[in-house]
Amino acid sequence: MTSAASPTRRRLLQSGLALGLGSALPTAFAVENDAQRDGRLIVIFLRGALDGLFAFAPVADSHLASARPSLSREVLSNGIPLGQSGFSAHPSCRALAELYAAKELSFAPCFGTPDRSRSHFQAQDLFELGNGQTQGRQGFLARAGEAAGGRLRSIGFSANPPLALQGGDAELMPISGSGLQVRHDRSLEAIRAMHSQQSSGKAIEQALSSQADLERATGMDPKASRGAAGVAGFAKAATTMTRILRDQPRLGMAFIDLGGFDTHAEEENALDRSLPPLADGLLALRDGLGTVEWRRTQVLVCSEFGRTVRENGSRGTDHGHGGLALLLGGAIAGGRQIGDFPGLADAQLNEGRDLRVTTDWRSLIGRMLKDTQGFDMATLQRVLPGMPGLASV
Repeated sequence: MTSAASPTRRRLLQSGLALGLGSALPTAFAVENDAQRDGRLIVIFLRGALDGLFAFAPVADSHLASARPSLSREVLSNGIPLGQSGFSAHPSCRALAELYAAKELSFAPCFGTPDRSRSHFQAQDLFELGNGQTQGRQGFLARAGEAAGGRLRSIGFSANPPLALQGGDAELMPISGSGLQVRHDRSLEAIRAMHSQQSSGKAIEQALSSQADLERATGMDPKASRGAAGVAGFAKAATTMTRILRDQPRLGMAFIDLGGFDTHAEEENALDRSLPPLADGLLALRDGLGTVEWRRTQVLVCSEFGRTVRENGSRGTDHGHGGLALLLGGAIAGGRQIGDFPGLADAQLNEGRDLRVTTDWRSLIGRMLKDTQGFDMATLQRVLPGMPGLASV
């Protein structure tokens, strides 16, 4: 992020608004009825690596049941077919299936970056920088903002400044989840000491214990979320976000990150809890924006990578390669699959274990920037260096 914040951004930061807490909008957000209403791109980044094969499963593939004897059972019995694609949505994703049927959602089953490290941090950095490297001065949304020449502004609804907006002039409005997320350092010890002799101390210890129990049970690495808010409070936060975006049409690009998708064990229990509030939040975005704003909006939902095709011995999955991306919007040609799906046979997998990437992340983001901001190919190559071409959506 730039060191010299704009006056508007300073007012936002001083307002202390934590989305999802029901606070009033800061006065910095005055309605801009006369602003040019170009399109809007919203990126929702799920830190920790969502298992796309759990959410949208290739039920027509004969290898699914043997690769995932536990994790495929429910979707094979009670999944919601996604048209004639050969995929079905897990019952916990019913709302997403309904968006697909309404042609407001498409999906890319093999989306991702060229990163093969299976490191959350390296893969997240590579995605957010958008330059094919894990280091750089600017994130891809910062470069997109520069390319727009001040015609639009960007905002990060993120607990921490996202790398995607680094090096640009963006607003930052932290969002909070419904759980207690405290860094385990001297600050935590100070909080514990302050409340140790009060009734609030017991509540804090119980909350921390519950968080730790969940992380142990699912094998989640809390560091993989990089401080992002949990998905449980997403719908409430999304309602507040839409009030800001609806009244500020010049906020043409937004970044949201949510944590808690690193599921190495007992994955079904974890995702049964996480996927419904994710879907509820997406519906809250659509409904809160309203018909006019939703038609100018495209939303990308994705993770840093996917997960292994085969489930592990703890009824979870490990770090993989290609993963699921969702494209939503009121004017997209939805109800379709984006990119190829080679199948689950060993010969078709990356290193014999993961989905291959058939839809480059820059290609899909580039297509969305072209559609929402009108960028030409030369501009897109500056924003997303090395982009191999535009995804067909």
